[in-house]
Amino acid sequence: MIKKFAPLAGAAFFVLLLVSFFIGNNSLKGSSSGAKVLAHYAAHRNSTRVDGVLTVLAVFVGVIFFGFLRDYLRRHEAVRGWTATAFGGALIFAASGGLSAGLDFAFTDSPSHLSASAAQALNLISMDMTIGLTLAGLSVMFFAFGMAIVQSALLPAWLGWVAFLLALCALITPIGFAAFIGAGVWTLIVSIVMWQRTTQPETSVTGPEGA
Repeated sequence: MIKKFAPLAGAAFFVLLLVSFFIGNNSLKGSSSGAKVLAHYAAHRNSTRVDGVLTVLAVFVGVIFFGFLRDYLRRHEAVRGWTATAFGGALIFAASGGLSAGLDFAFTDSPSHLSASAAQALNLISMDMTIGLTLAGLSVMFFAFGMAIVQSALLPAWLGWVAFLLALCALITPIGFAAFIGAGVWTLIVSIVMWQRTTQPETSVTGPEGA
């Protein structure tokens, strides 16, 4: 029963990302002053902590989903290396989420005891360091999963080509945010398609003709 519905963890991942995005969205920038950062988190302490919790949950279900996606695609022997690489990218992406959640907790633990310079430094890390991990993880994950999908034919080929496009977006920093948004939608679609296909009898696949 758990294995049957495990692919739907991708849908849960999408929902958690969506809610977290709307709750945690803020107007701070990497160049924001320490005073502005402190004022922001003092005014949004509760919503920031909720955002941190939601991010942790998103990391939890996301890693489970991408693990099952790897397991689903690696039935095609020729793409097992790509699925391993893709899951490695997913773990880097997950690390960025864990770091982001940790920073949310740090900002809201006791904002009145943070100095302006410390708040500014943490905000800079939150704005720039986490996005570096996010884009690096997404680019590897999408490219490798794209290769696995196109070569295995275990999922619709267009999902693989979209994954290539999202990997390219992640590598071009100014438009990298599109890769993050696309990750949620792509994961939702893959989750549903994979869930539908896993209701059918499983078969071992050794080549495209057997997909």
